[in-house]
Amino acid sequence: MKLDYQKIQEYNQMFARWKEELFPKQEYAYRNECCFAFAHLLAKKAKEEGMLPTKIWCMKSKDKDWVEANLPANNEQGFETRKWDGYHVALAINLPIYQDSKRAERLVFDPIVFNEVVREKDWVNALNSSEEYILYSGCKFGKEGLTDESFYGGSGYWLDKNPKIDLDKHSLVHIKGIDTKSEKLMLLGSPLSILARREMRMQNNNMLDKTRE
Repeated sequence: MKLDYQKIQEYNQMFARWKEELFPKQEYAYRNECCFAFAHLLAKKAKEEGMLPTKIWCMKSKDKDWVEANLPANNEQGFETRKWDGYHVALAINLPIYQDSKRAERLVFDPIVFNEVVREKDWVNALNSSEEYILYSGCKFGKEGLTDESFYGGSGYWLDKNPKIDLDKHSLVHIKGIDTKSEKLMLLGSPLSILARREMRMQNNNMLDKTRE
Protein backbone atom coordinates (compact mmCIF):
# COMPACT_ATOMS: atom_id res chain seq x y z
CA MET A 1 0.00 0.00 0.00
CA LYS A 2 1.19 3.49 -0.85
CA LEU A 3 1.56 6.15 1.80
CA ASP A 4 -0.69 9.19 1.64
CA TYR A 5 1.69 12.15 1.74
CA GLN A 6 -1.09 14.70 2.35
CA LYS A 7 -2.45 12.84 5.37
CA ILE A 8 1.01 12.51 6.90
CA GLN A 9 1.73 16.18 6.29
CA GLU A 10 -1.53 17.08 8.03
CA TYR A 11 -0.47 15.06 11.08
CA ASN A 12 2.94 16.75 11.08
CA GLN A 13 1.34 20.18 10.84
CA MET A 14 -1.04 19.29 13.67
CA PHE A 15 1.89 18.09 15.81
CA ALA A 16 3.80 21.32 15.10
CA ARG A 17 0.75 23.40 16.04
CA TRP A 18 0.27 21.49 19.30
CA LYS A 19 3.92 22.00 20.23
CA GLU A 20 3.76 25.70 19.45
CA GLU A 21 0.57 26.17 21.49
CA LEU A 22 1.58 24.02 24.47
CA PHE A 23 5.34 24.53 24.61
CA PRO A 24 6.15 27.96 23.11
CA LYS A 25 9.67 27.88 24.57
CA GLN A 26 10.34 24.49 22.93
CA GLU A 27 11.18 22.99 26.31
CA TYR A 28 11.12 19.50 24.80
CA ALA A 29 14.29 20.35 22.84
CA TYR A 30 16.39 20.68 26.01
CA ARG A 31 17.62 18.05 28.43
CA ASN A 32 14.79 16.97 30.68
CA GLU A 33 13.22 14.09 32.58
CA CYS A 34 9.66 15.18 31.82
CA CYS A 35 8.49 12.83 29.07
CA PHE A 36 5.39 12.03 31.17
CA ALA A 37 4.48 15.73 31.31
CA PHE A 38 4.83 16.29 27.56
CA ALA A 39 2.87 13.11 26.82
CA HIS A 40 0.09 14.11 29.24
CA LEU A 41 -0.45 17.59 27.81
CA LEU A 42 -0.26 16.39 24.21
CA ALA A 43 -2.74 13.60 24.95
CA LYS A 44 -5.15 16.07 26.52
CA LYS A 45 -4.84 18.30 23.47
CA ALA A 46 -5.56 15.37 21.17
CA LYS A 47 -8.65 14.43 23.16
CA GLU A 48 -9.91 18.01 23.11
CA GLU A 49 -9.69 17.89 19.31
CA GLY A 50 -11.79 14.74 19.11
CA MET A 51 -9.11 12.06 18.92
CA LEU A 52 -8.60 8.91 20.99
CA PRO A 53 -5.16 9.26 22.60
CA THR A 54 -3.21 6.46 24.21
CA LYS A 55 0.24 6.31 25.77
CA ILE A 56 3.07 4.12 24.58
CA TRP A 57 5.75 3.20 27.11
CA CYS A 58 9.23 1.86 26.50
CA MET A 59 10.48 0.16 29.65
CA LYS A 60 14.06 -0.50 28.56
CA SER A 61 16.38 -0.72 25.60
CA LYS A 62 17.85 -4.06 24.53
CA ASP A 63 20.62 -5.30 26.82
CA LYS A 64 20.24 -2.21 29.03
CA ASP A 65 18.62 -1.44 32.37
CA TRP A 66 17.45 1.92 31.02
CA VAL A 67 16.01 3.47 27.85
CA GLU A 68 18.37 5.20 25.46
CA ALA A 69 18.37 6.79 22.01
CA ASN A 70 21.15 8.11 19.81
CA LEU A 71 20.29 11.63 18.69
CA PRO A 72 22.18 13.71 16.10
CA ALA A 73 24.98 15.90 17.47
CA ASN A 74 27.77 18.13 16.24
CA ASN A 75 30.63 16.01 17.53
CA GLU A 76 33.13 13.51 16.15
CA GLN A 77 30.71 10.62 16.47
CA GLY A 78 27.84 12.54 14.88
CA PHE A 79 25.47 11.55 17.68
CA GLU A 80 25.01 11.63 21.41
CA THR A 81 23.16 9.16 23.61
CA ARG A 82 20.14 10.28 25.61
CA LYS A 83 19.15 8.08 28.55
CA TRP A 84 15.97 7.73 30.60
CA ASP A 85 15.81 5.77 33.85
CA GLY A 86 12.74 3.63 34.40
CA TYR A 87 10.83 4.32 31.17
CA HIS A 88 10.19 6.69 28.30
CA VAL A 89 6.57 7.55 27.37
CA ALA A 90 4.92 9.38 24.49
CA LEU A 91 1.51 10.08 22.97
CA ALA A 92 0.21 7.54 20.45
CA ILE A 93 -2.84 7.74 18.18
CA ASN A 94 -4.18 5.30 15.60
CA LEU A 95 -4.51 7.19 12.32
CA PRO A 96 -4.89 6.30 8.61
CA ILE A 97 -1.74 6.88 6.56
CA TYR A 98 -2.37 5.06 3.27
CA GLN A 99 -3.86 6.23 -0.01
CA ASP A 100 -7.50 5.29 -0.61
CA SER A 101 -7.64 3.30 2.62
CA LYS A 102 -9.02 3.66 6.14
CA ARG A 103 -6.42 1.28 7.51
CA ALA A 104 -4.81 2.91 10.52
CA GLU A 105 -1.44 2.53 12.16
CA ARG A 106 -0.28 3.58 15.60
CA LEU A 107 1.58 6.87 15.20
CA VAL A 108 3.79 8.27 17.95
CA PHE A 109 4.02 11.97 18.76
CA ASP A 110 7.29 12.26 20.69
CA PRO A 111 8.72 15.80 20.73
CA ILE A 112 11.74 14.74 22.78
CA VAL A 113 13.12 12.27 20.21
CA PHE A 114 11.58 13.11 16.81
CA ASN A 115 10.80 16.37 15.04
CA GLU A 116 7.76 14.86 13.28
CA VAL A 117 5.25 12.04 13.67
CA VAL A 118 6.57 8.46 13.37
CA ARG A 119 5.21 4.95 13.18
CA GLU A 120 5.44 2.83 16.31
CA LYS A 121 8.11 0.57 14.81
CA ASP A 122 10.37 3.57 14.09
CA TRP A 123 9.94 4.84 17.65
CA VAL A 124 10.81 1.43 19.09
CA ASN A 125 13.85 1.16 16.82
CA ALA A 126 15.06 4.63 17.79
CA LEU A 127 14.99 3.57 21.43
CA ASN A 128 16.88 0.36 20.53
CA SER A 129 14.06 -1.64 22.06
CA SER A 130 11.65 -4.41 21.04
CA GLU A 131 7.99 -5.38 21.46
CA GLU A 132 8.59 -7.23 24.71
CA TYR A 133 9.58 -3.97 26.42
CA ILE A 134 6.66 -1.91 25.11
CA LEU A 135 3.48 -1.22 27.11
CA TYR A 136 0.32 0.78 26.44
CA SER A 137 -2.09 2.68 28.65
CA GLY A 138 -5.10 4.91 28.42
CA CYS A 139 -5.20 8.59 29.37
CA LYS A 140 -7.30 10.20 32.09
CA PHE A 141 -7.63 13.90 32.78
CA GLY A 142 -9.14 16.36 35.24
CA LYS A 143 -11.04 14.94 38.19
CA GLU A 144 -10.99 11.46 36.68
CA GLY A 145 -7.20 11.47 36.59
CA LEU A 146 -6.82 13.05 40.00
CA THR A 147 -9.04 10.51 41.75
CA ASP A 148 -7.50 7.46 40.10
CA GLU A 149 -5.68 5.64 42.92
CA SER A 150 -4.35 2.74 40.88
CA PHE A 151 -0.64 1.99 40.87
CA TYR A 152 1.64 1.83 37.86
CA GLY A 153 -0.12 4.01 35.35
CA GLY A 154 -3.78 3.47 36.04
CA SER A 155 -4.45 6.99 34.84
CA GLY A 156 -1.76 6.79 32.17
CA TYR A 157 0.16 9.67 33.76
CA TRP A 158 3.33 7.99 34.98
CA LEU A 159 4.36 4.63 36.43
CA ASP A 160 3.59 5.46 40.02
CA LYS A 161 0.66 6.65 42.12
CA ASN A 162 -0.75 9.90 40.83
CA PRO A 163 0.47 13.13 42.42
CA LYS A 164 -2.02 14.77 44.76
CA ILE A 165 -2.43 17.88 42.62
CA ASP A 166 -4.11 18.54 39.28
CA LEU A 167 -2.18 16.61 36.63
CA ASP A 168 -2.08 19.58 34.23
CA LYS A 169 -0.53 21.78 36.91
CA HIS A 170 1.89 19.03 37.89
CA SER A 171 3.01 18.70 34.26
CA LEU A 172 3.46 22.42 33.81
CA VAL A 173 5.51 22.73 36.99
CA HIS A 174 7.96 20.10 35.73
CA ILE A 175 8.16 21.62 32.25
CA LYS A 176 8.71 25.09 33.69
CA GLY A 177 11.72 23.70 35.56
CA ILE A 178 13.55 22.77 32.34
CA ASP A 179 16.66 24.86 31.71
CA THR A 180 15.93 26.52 28.36
CA LYS A 181 19.14 28.55 28.57
CA SER A 182 21.21 25.42 28.05
CA GLU A 183 22.23 24.03 24.66
CA LYS A 184 19.39 22.91 22.43
CA LEU A 185 19.43 19.27 21.40
CA MET A 186 19.09 18.00 17.85
CA LEU A 187 16.23 15.61 17.13
CA LEU A 188 15.79 12.68 14.78
CA GLY A 189 13.97 13.05 11.49
CA SER A 190 10.87 10.97 10.80
CA PRO A 191 11.42 7.87 8.62
CA LEU A 192 7.69 7.95 7.83
CA SER A 193 7.84 11.51 6.48
CA ILE A 194 11.01 10.79 4.52
CA LEU A 195 9.45 7.71 2.89
CA ALA A 196 6.19 9.53 2.14
CA ARG A 197 8.06 12.39 0.44
CA ARG A 198 10.11 9.92 -1.60
CA GLU A 199 7.00 8.04 -2.75
CA MET A 200 5.29 11.31 -3.66
CA ARG A 201 8.27 12.42 -5.79
CA MET A 202 8.30 9.06 -7.57
CA GLN A 203 4.58 9.30 -8.30
CA ASN A 204 4.96 12.86 -9.59
CA ASN A 205 7.88 11.83 -11.82
CA ASN A 206 5.89 8.88 -13.19
CA MET A 207 2.94 11.18 -13.99
CA LEU A 208 5.30 13.63 -15.68
CA ASP A 209 6.85 10.85 -17.78
CA LYS A 210 3.38 9.72 -18.92
CA THR A 211 2.46 13.22 -20.04
CA ARG A 212 5.60 13.34 -22.16
CA GLU A 213 4.86 10.05 -23.94
